[in-house]
Amino acid sequence: MGPDPNAEATFVPHRYEPNYAYPLLVLLHRRGGDEQQLVDAMPTMSWRNYVGLGLRGPEALTRGGRPAGFDWGPAFRHPRRRPGPQWEEPEPSGLISRVMAGGPADPVDAIEDALFAGVRRTMRALHVHSERIFLVGIGEGAAVAYRIGLSHPDRFAGVVAINGWIPRGFRPLARWHECRSLRILALHGLWNARAPLQDARKDVAMLRNAGLRVGFRGYESARAITPMMLSDIDSWLIDQCTAPVD
Repeated sequence: MGPDPNAEATFVPHRYEPNYAYPLLVLLHRRGGDEQQLVDAMPTMSWRNYVGLGLRGPEALTRGGRPAGFDWGPAFRHPRRRPGPQWEEPEPSGLISRVMAGGPADPVDAIEDALFAGVRRTMRALHVHSERIFLVGIGEGAAVAYRIGLSHPDRFAGVVAINGWIPRGFRPLARWHECRSLRILALHGLWNARAPLQDARKDVAMLRNAGLRVGFRGYESARAITPMMLSDIDSWLIDQCTAPVD
């Protein structure tokens, strides 16, 4: 099992009804996880309410010479924990070789392309409501959700960020006018040492000050996804799907 831009896992609701247009949750794992991580949590959230699409990060990790899950790349690591400058930009020789080989020069673009391709495949296979597509990420996956959601607010109904952060290296409010219709829910463990609570609060305050509607909830946990988090996500998603259009 290695990096594969098409690696994905799908959650099909219990007693799937093909005549009903389901909300789609695009599920983005944390560093060290894989496409199955959040798909496995779907039954605790809801057996019946959503279609889930779990995607795999493009970088394979190893620990002690053994596979240790996947990562989304340096662009999505927490600003306090990024590696040194050698990770900030690819070496020119590596960049040139990728371009000459016909590969994507920008790894963030490649992640976006893979995500949109996965959504299209899911919509062909299952009945998905095109205006109820949500990005749901944890840790580094939440950083991916923030970046793609804020960069393409017209393509998504909302973002759920679990123990996440807004990544650096892009302008989160470049599409400020469209972003005001994007709904965001941030959930954070009060004891999260890797991504401190105060940093998450600063991100939320920045978005709120810009006029975005952002819900924020703290939990007595560190980095784990708790049943209470999943229950609150379910309730929030139902509210978004049943709320009148502005």
